[in-house]
Amino acid sequence: MKSIKAIAAGSLFIIFVFLLMQLAYIFIAVGYNSIAEHYPFLNEISGYFRYFIGIPAFMLTMFSGGYITAHIATTRVLPHCLAVGTITAGGMIWLAMKNSNLTLTGIVIFILALVATTAGGLYWKRDTIE
Repeated sequence: MKSIKAIAAGSLFIIFVFLLMQLAYIFIAVGYNSIAEHYPFLNEISGYFRYFIGIPAFMLTMFSGGYITAHIATTRVLPHCLAVGTITAGGMIWLAMKNSNLTLTGIVIFILALVATTAGGLYWKRDTIE
């Protein structure tokens, strides 16, 4: 039962934070577009913000989800964190693939998600040993 709670807590945390980040992105995008009407050079650099802000926020969220999972599971941290990473990143990619194919970016994001959740779990484990 503890395993299910750990996986559910980590997954729900990640999903909740991602939904909040998407809502914030919508608000920021609306403001950015209204500013870009007056400054056309902003339209050329808008795509880079997705990577410079989005990927670190994504990694931090996945890391935190792995940390929460490990904190609740306390044993067999690695399998629990990998399960949370697979569930959340796999669900995200599966929903995005409804109308398209898997791309290299999708594969990289999936691997980054697994690495970040595992790193969060291992960081918790290292903190408890010391």
